[in-house]
Amino acid sequence: MTRLFGLYNPGTNLRMIQDAYRIMDYIERLESIEHDEGSSLERRQAAAKEKSYQVKDLEDLKSYMRNSKHDFTKLVYYKYIEGYSLEEVAQVLAHSYSYVAKIHASFTEYMKQPTEEPIVKPFANSEEFNKYLKQLRELINPEYETCCSHCGSTTTIPHELARKIFANESRRERVKNGR
Repeated sequence: MTRLFGLYNPGTNLRMIQDAYRIMDYIERLESIEHDEGSSLERRQAAAKEKSYQVKDLEDLKSYMRNSKHDFTKLVYYKYIEGYSLEEVAQVLAHSYSYVAKIHASFTEYMKQPTEEPIVKPFANSEEFNKYLKQLRELINPEYETCCSHCGSTTTIPHELARKIFANESRRERVKNGR
């Protein structure tokens, strides 16, 4: 088994993060359809049914990562899926903070410039793998562009802030519509 700085198959773990984020985004879109009074009843029911399947898939993926026999996969799960700090990850994994921070630093350094193919080679070449890493970085920490309604200038906002804004707007709209 090939290891890089103590990392167990970083390519597979990157794919799991990407899959989890993709499913979470899809669930959010389905929820907006499910609660949209302007949509037909059939469309809302279909969205609710699909959402239940996606929630199950997401829980299965989370369970696999959380219960993995590899501490590295658990570190990735708690850090990137659950959003724990490195201190919290160290407590959950019963490792020292310095150990977890060292492994995490190696992983982030690996993501910047992969020097080795993953154990499972899902890509034909390293150029394809580098493209995948770039997409993953964008998924982990995406930014959205928004345009000012007053002056027309564009700016970017972080993914986390965009989610909060969308959630608040959805809540206001539901309250306004009496739901």
